[in-house]
Amino acid sequence: MTSGDNRSARGKLRLLYRLEASLEAPMFVLALVWLWLFVVELTAGLTPLQQRIGTVIWITFIAEYLLKLAVAPRKIPYIQKNLLTLIALVIPAFRAFRLLRAVRLMRSARVVTSTRFVRALTSTRRLLRNLEEVQGERPSREINVGTLLFLSGHLDVETVRGFTSRLTAAAKTELDRASGARWQFHPPRELGLESESPQRPSAFLDEASREMANGPFDLIIVITEGVLVSRRQLVQPGLASPTARCVCLSLPALTKTGRNRPPRSLDDQTVNFNGTALLLHMLGHLLGLDHRERNASEVMAPFRWRELDAATPRFSQSEERALKLRSRQLPERELRGSGPLASLVFHFVMILRHPREVLVPLFRSKAFFLPFSLPGLATAAVAPTLILVFSAETWDVGLNMSSGIAALFAILIVLLASFYLVRIQSLFFPRKEKQTVTEHLAVANGVVFLSMLLACLGLFVMVVALMLAIQLYVFPENLMRTWPTLTDPEIGWGDQLRLAVFIATVGVATGALAGGLENRSVIQQLALFEDVP
Repeated sequence: MTSGDNRSARGKLRLLYRLEASLEAPMFVLALVWLWLFVVELTAGLTPLQQRIGTVIWITFIAEYLLKLAVAPRKIPYIQKNLLTLIALVIPAFRAFRLLRAVRLMRSARVVTSTRFVRALTSTRRLLRNLEEVQGERPSREINVGTLLFLSGHLDVETVRGFTSRLTAAAKTELDRASGARWQFHPPRELGLESESPQRPSAFLDEASREMANGPFDLIIVITEGVLVSRRQLVQPGLASPTARCVCLSLPALTKTGRNRPPRSLDDQTVNFNGTALLLHMLGHLLGLDHRERNASEVMAPFRWRELDAATPRFSQSEERALKLRSRQLPERELRGSGPLASLVFHFVMILRHPREVLVPLFRSKAFFLPFSLPGLATAAVAPTLILVFSAETWDVGLNMSSGIAALFAILIVLLASFYLVRIQSLFFPRKEKQTVTEHLAVANGVVFLSMLLACLGLFVMVVALMLAIQLYVFPENLMRTWPTLTDPEIGWGDQLRLAVFIATVGVATGALAGGLENRSVIQQLALFEDVP
């Protein structure tokens, strides 16, 4: 291949990446509509209009696929990487909606023949196989670990690399023995530390997620020359995120000594011993192990500085059993080079596979009350509603709107506002798009999106309550009796609530469009890392 051909191929590849980035948001919205039509077809059946909408979306997906195929420099590898997307596009051509209608009729029939039963069983097995394909290839028993070093320049790089090598080698021996799996620690990569001030571990998540996608690795260890603080602003020697599969360790926590005393060296055997104990403790949390009493576990007891021991701390027998069970799910599944529809399904399936890693951060971060921690978002939502509630046109529209339209408008705006906030602030991991999405990147992205969804829902409820308070306690009781556009001058609770819902929906839309969110502050509010010491 000539140099001109190489330049042409690279140009087409860059164009393909730009095309995928620009089409991802609208195609994601269309994928949501497609899933909604799928659910409607299964439950109630599609109207002629809904069938036409489904056909238009299907044609749009085909056009997107053909456009990307035309731009791709190598056609056959592109088709092979996107084979699942191609299958998903072909299915509607065989009248999938009519097939689903037949399945629903068969389900309601009183008599089911053995032939129908066998066909249904065969289809179910094919469905399960397809779900397995969407989840990605079943990973091997080897666990690949990537390491990032965030250094400020005060420590010698080779010294830190030597310390990291000793740390991971000692941890590998114990993890191999306790889990029954093969742990592979890859050489570390050095990065500059942006600030020497205490930092939350979420500051390292973007680089960690990018490293996980590039590897792809099953988990990432971050070793920083800075001080780590938790969401409660407590200095911690290390923190772990089962959701993002990331462990952070602080070197100052291992080298600091008393006042007016020089710090310990990373070559000190005691520092190496305690660093290994801390790393095993954090990895235990990442694998789902809980704190134990000191006489019950050498590893999972609350971490404290200890003088040099004879051997590396060991997991207890009960912890070994748990590790052998949980390490089977530790190797990451991954999705490579997929379109938006396959990526959406992959994220959805991974969220269902890890409900604890999704629900615990949502509960700890109190996502519903996030607007109170994001003043820019709350102000941008409330300020225009205080004008709208005193506008005659707003009352005209709100009081003459049906309850169904108001509810549908609210649901649609809350969903779109959540997706807009996530995309416009680049909150998904990693921020720079990659062709590979690993299992726990999908889980972390699910937590981010659900957190923004709950935040928008909390914002919506807050504005509804504010509007109701103004309507009930500020406006005179008989104000609406002479309103010209009302056929019934009596304004009941339902009318007041419908008006408040309409105004709050507009408020959520303006809050999302002009909320002034800053991506790092949003991520810091999410409890992706456990606050346990």
